[in-house]
Amino acid sequence: MATQEQIDSARRHIEQLRDHHAGDVIALARLVDAGALKGPAGDRLATDLRTWDRAVRDQFARALSLLATLHPTGPGTPPG
Repeated sequence: MATQEQIDSARRHIEQLRDHHAGDVIALARLVDAGALKGPAGDRLATDLRTWDRAVRDQFARALSLLATLHPTGPGTPPG
């Protein structure tokens, strides 16, 4: 099992990855919306970006939910 410190560290890391992902996707979506890729290919990319973004955000949410269910162990704490 993990200690509370390890759980908190994992949570912070997941949140950092989630925030970094959001920034990258927003930047890419803005490029596409600004006309960096026009026509059907740009439309498909914009749709794919939204789909991919939703899926990745769901994974981050699941990871954070899983962390919330963990019961930390540590000195003086009985396992399980």
